[in-house]
Amino acid sequence: MKPAKPIDERTGDTLRGTKLRIAEAALETLRTKGFAAASAREIAAAGGFNQALIFYHFGSIENLLLAALELVSARRMGAYRAVFERTQSLPELASLAREIYAEDLENGYVRVLGEMVAAGVSHAALGAGVVACLEPWVAMVEQKLRQLLAGSLFESMVPPRDVAFAVIALYLGIDMLSHLEGDRARAESLLDLGVRVSPLIGVLLPSQTGKGSR
Repeated sequence: MKPAKPIDERTGDTLRGTKLRIAEAALETLRTKGFAAASAREIAAAGGFNQALIFYHFGSIENLLLAALELVSARRMGAYRAVFERTQSLPELASLAREIYAEDLENGYVRVLGEMVAAGVSHAALGAGVVACLEPWVAMVEQKLRQLLAGSLFESMVPPRDVAFAVIALYLGIDMLSHLEGDRARAESLLDLGVRVSPLIGVLLPSQTGKGSR
């Protein structure tokens, strides 16, 4: 299975016309009914089109669902990349993570990602596609970590790539557990803890001291 064609994160819509309409229907089906119910029939019903169009444009349901996930990822990346690049301190990053989580929850993206990750556990090709969708986020966090650690004692001690992977894995785990529990209280409490603790950790990064208060 090949991942769907990458989507321009600035617009989220290199899928246009009928293909975008189908991907939107798949996204809505994942968000409201989950992966198990995301059949060609259900997706076609959600979008009001003939299910044969799914296979004509995407080749398989799996390819379509990956395209829907890429659509979500591109839109989220487009919405947050600029502000992420402007952040200059750990407190700012912690607050941004809290904001992204709230939006993901409100828009149903937590369930979409959770459903796709769960499905990918037993479907190797689908799982590989999900990992590919997460890779740009790992790369973005890695770049920011390199910036934050520059000039500090940790610059040569902390591997940014590994830490970036851990950050995304933690965020993903928070998303997944809040979805499974049906209660976001503990997830929100953990993210709030990150906001409170981040200034203390930031003190250990001399190159970043004071930047969060600008």
